[in-house]
Amino acid sequence: MKSPLIQQANDALAHSSGEGLLMGTMTVIFLVFFVGWAVWAWLPANKDRMEAAARMPLDDGLPNGGEA
Repeated sequence: MKSPLIQQANDALAHSSGEGLLMGTMTVIFLVFFVGWAVWAWLPANKDRMEAAARMPLDDGLPNGGEA
């Protein structure tokens, strides 16, 4: 004999199967976009742009790298 709590959980899962499909689909879509973004970021063609972005916080805005 099932407890009422387990029966309520089973009923809730049965009613939310459409929501589960939507959430699973969204997860797959976000994962595909994330992997695509990561691949784009690691492409050799983007190396100079990424290195410049990595140096940006250290750049003080002076010409010649801040040397007088």
